Amino acid sequence: TPKPSSAASDVYKRQIEWRDSTLYLLDQRALPFEESWIAYDSAAGVAEAIRSMVVCGAPAIGISAAYGLVLAARGRSVAGGDWFTVLEEDFTLLADAAPAAVNLSWALNRMRERLERVREHADPLAALEAEALAIHESDREANLTMAQLGVDLIRRLSLIHISEPTRPER
Repeated sequence: TPKPSSAASDVYKRQIEWRDSTLYLLDQRALPFEESWIAYDSAAGVAEAIRSMVVCGAPAIGISAAYGLVLAARGRSVAGGDWFTVLEEDFTLLADAAPAAVNLSWALNRMRERLERVREHADPLAALEAEALAIHESDREANLTMAQLGVDLIRRLSLIHISEPTRPER
C-alpha cells in the first residue's frame, strides 16, 4: 500500500499557486498518496479541473475560477478585437463547470464587477489579476484567522478543564 507523501501530510498546504501567469493546482484526486501539481494556462483547462475535481472545496473552486478568468482575458486580449464581449463566453464556461458552487459564482461576479469598474480607465488585465490575487489572499487570511480562533478556544477549554477541581463521585 502506498504511503502518504510528507508534503500531503503537512498541517497547512497550499493547493493553489499563481506564478508566471500560470495557475498551478494541487491535484486533490491524487492525495494523500501523491503530491501532483498540474499547470493551467487557459480558462477551458481550469473549467475542466473544476469539473473533474482536480480542485475541490468551495473557496478553492472560486479562487481557481478567478485565475481562470485572468487566463482567459490574457488570451482574448492577445487575439485583439472586442475581447471584453468575447470574454463573456469564458465567464459562462467557468460558471458552468460547477453551477451549484456558490463561491464560484461569487468570485466570477466579483471579477465581472472589477472589469466593469476599470474597463476604460486602467489596464484591465492588471486589474483582473489584482482582483484574483485579492480573492486568494482574502481566503488565506480568513483561514488563518479561523485557525487562530480555534487554537485560542482549545487553549481556553484546556485551561478550564485543568483548573477545575476534581470532585469525588457520590
